[in-house]
Amino acid sequence: MVRVAQMMIEKGADPNIQDKNMKTVMHLVVESDKEEIFRVLIEHDNLRLELQDKTGFPPLWYALASTTDFSDASYASSLIKKGASPDAMVRSSGESLLHLLAREGLEEAGLFLTTQSVNCNVVNADGETPLHVSCTAGLPSLTTALLQMGANPNFLTYSSTPAKNSVTNNDPFAEDTSSGGGGSPEDAAIFRETALHRAIRNKNEEDIRAILDHKEYCESNKADLLLTPDLNSRDSDDLTPLGVALGTGQITVARHLLEAGADINTTNSQGHSLLHLAIQVKNAEVATFLINNAAQTNLRQVLEGFGKGWRKRTREGLSPLDLCISEGFGDVVRLLCAHKADLNTHPGSSDPPLWKALSSNQEDIASILVQHHVDTDNWDEGPEGCLQTLLHRAIDENHEEISVFLIRSGCDVNAVRKPGAGGAGGEEAKDLMTPLHLCCSWGLEDTVQALIEHGAKVNAKDTENKTPLHHAIENAHTPLITMLLSHPALDLTLRDKAGVTPFAAAMARKNNKAAKAILNRESKAAEQYDHKGHNFLHLAIQRKDMESLLFLLSINVDMHTRTQDQLSFTPLHLATTLSGSEMIVRNLLLAGHGAIKERTPQKQTVLHLAAAHDQPQLTSIYLENNVEVDAADDNLNNALHVAVKEGHLGVVKVLLTESTINAGAVNLRGQNPLHVLANYPKDTAAAIAEVFLEAIPDYDLNGVDVEGNAALLLAYMRGASQLCRVLVRAGSCLGTTNKHGVNIFNYQVGEAWNLMFVPTKTLLFRLLDVLSAEPPWCEGELCMECGAKFGLATRKHHCRHCGRILCSRCSDKDVPILKFSLNKPVRVCQTCFDVLTLGAAANSY
Repeated sequence: MVRVAQMMIEKGADPNIQDKNMKTVMHLVVESDKEEIFRVLIEHDNLRLELQDKTGFPPLWYALASTTDFSDASYASSLIKKGASPDAMVRSSGESLLHLLAREGLEEAGLFLTTQSVNCNVVNADGETPLHVSCTAGLPSLTTALLQMGANPNFLTYSSTPAKNSVTNNDPFAEDTSSGGGGSPEDAAIFRETALHRAIRNKNEEDIRAILDHKEYCESNKADLLLTPDLNSRDSDDLTPLGVALGTGQITVARHLLEAGADINTTNSQGHSLLHLAIQVKNAEVATFLINNAAQTNLRQVLEGFGKGWRKRTREGLSPLDLCISEGFGDVVRLLCAHKADLNTHPGSSDPPLWKALSSNQEDIASILVQHHVDTDNWDEGPEGCLQTLLHRAIDENHEEISVFLIRSGCDVNAVRKPGAGGAGGEEAKDLMTPLHLCCSWGLEDTVQALIEHGAKVNAKDTENKTPLHHAIENAHTPLITMLLSHPALDLTLRDKAGVTPFAAAMARKNNKAAKAILNRESKAAEQYDHKGHNFLHLAIQRKDMESLLFLLSINVDMHTRTQDQLSFTPLHLATTLSGSEMIVRNLLLAGHGAIKERTPQKQTVLHLAAAHDQPQLTSIYLENNVEVDAADDNLNNALHVAVKEGHLGVVKVLLTESTINAGAVNLRGQNPLHVLANYPKDTAAAIAEVFLEAIPDYDLNGVDVEGNAALLLAYMRGASQLCRVLVRAGSCLGTTNKHGVNIFNYQVGEAWNLMFVPTKTLLFRLLDVLSAEPPWCEGELCMECGAKFGLATRKHHCRHCGRILCSRCSDKDVPILKFSLNKPVRVCQTCFDVLTLGAAANSY
């Protein structure tokens, strides 16, 4: 057959003719291994060795794929020497022979081609170089040879379809593209891969080693940077080779990559570092590896948003610690803390790591943070720009679990809010309220208990000088009141700016339970005085607060305490001065134990006070309770003196009709109640006088005081016309003269328009005119008109109309007084003569 073939060639047979499968003679000879014919055929000068059969392969492919003998006499060597191209592209796949050999695992053939000046950087439709395929197939010798021949290790694939011969993608770091309508993440195409990505993804460690060794060689020999493997190149999943290695659990490979210079802290387009990614998928092994190999523990994730249609990025994002907390991944928190992760700062977020952990109920993570000395106060911006601690915030937001944790973790339990930048903060920045104040305002029992247990100052004062107990009482939080009262250091005497003690606050809000609890702790609390000198019993009486009064009486409060002011009143004294206080007085008397006998500093009894304040009902009550009726004050005035002085008709009636009071008692000025009535006449003076005369018909109207003044003279000097008329009609002596020689006839009168209380002569004439009976005669040693002394030469005479004692010259008028039934002329004075003869017109003369 060899001879036949040779003869046919010699006769001009065309060796390039293709059969129905488009195979040439060379295809068939190589495929069927007809070496003798091959030797004859190879000598032909017109061989077209690039012709491809129906499957797209040239004869060289069959020569390479059918043997491992690549000596000089081999088919492949002979074909290449004859002109067959080692760079031939297979039409059906668009790949070079080198691609196909690597894909089929024909490493020896591939190595042979690399010795034939083959193009190592040709790419197929997916952007794969032979190096990609070699690393995918796991052909380390071929990989090494390709690199040595100048294969570019940094070429990136660009196929949008799954790579041929690639393994299933089980990389947990890879992005989930299933939401885009494709298959599952396992079926998603990965592109932009370097050969190193492929080697790692297919777990071909020897190929990985070959690339890393080549990198070392390039760096040591200062080779072209373009041919130096880039260990930080990113594939379509935005992963570096290190990310792929870690995502597929190849820790040893990852370590080799780091040793070769891979960047452990590089971030993807979303700002995720490898540590972020490991935390997101909760891969504790990878996260631990990264942290232990110097991954930055404070690198912050980039957050992405959208605004006005443009993609925006900001560098304030989540640190690995933040991400651990947000993902609920506590396994690596301790390791992060041990590697100096920043536990406190939180740029771009209002929540520090500790708050994030606590607010998401991750106390285990929070405890780890505390063990590594996290700032449990973490001063930051609060309401209206003030500065506050985490404890303030937890209390304000009613997170008791967080509050208690912070307290038990050593936060400042006595911190007060502070002004922020530029003095910002409003009232909160200046209120000086400690956490205990705030809790007592809001009623947070568990937090208060924790605060007390951890040394919170129970006597701290806010800007109003209020203690936590003040706030608990004001907001009626009974359990908190009980807790605070159990504290041995509690000071119940502290007052706020209004002078209010805790007991006072309880009383003001009628919180008798709290008040009782305070008294159980401090028995003298009810006797504390305010800035006006009043204790709580005094205040309850002043406010007519029966509920508080009865409460105080029920706890046997001291009924004899006096106001610490100039009045120095007892509770009963104080009640007596108030209108409508009958029920209060009766209750005080029931509990008083002798309170009715107590006197003021002026020695006044409650009867004096009732008289002074026009309290006829109280007067009757005191009389019923055996008050000392005739008790006199330090001016020797009894209650009747006081009542008439103030013009209190009702009290006078009660005293004169319901008691045995001495209506004739005189005071230090020698004045009986009638003198006082005349000396201090009110609108009711005449009515009071009539009550006197009705109750005591034989009352001494003409008694005089130490100055010699009778009641009529005092009333006349005060211009009390109605009282004067009553006294005159009752038979008062008109001519009584005091020690200064003054009587109603010679009293210096003034004009009514000028001196309000000074009488005019008109009053005198009217008084004389109203006489209906002969008045008592006056006695004396001097003439009451001219002052002449009586003797042998000067005889005494009486004016039969006014009763004055006069000399003969001053009583030289005679006139009958018909109203007295004196029909014959009788001796009268000039004044009476004028009244009797001229009547009302007498005043005009």
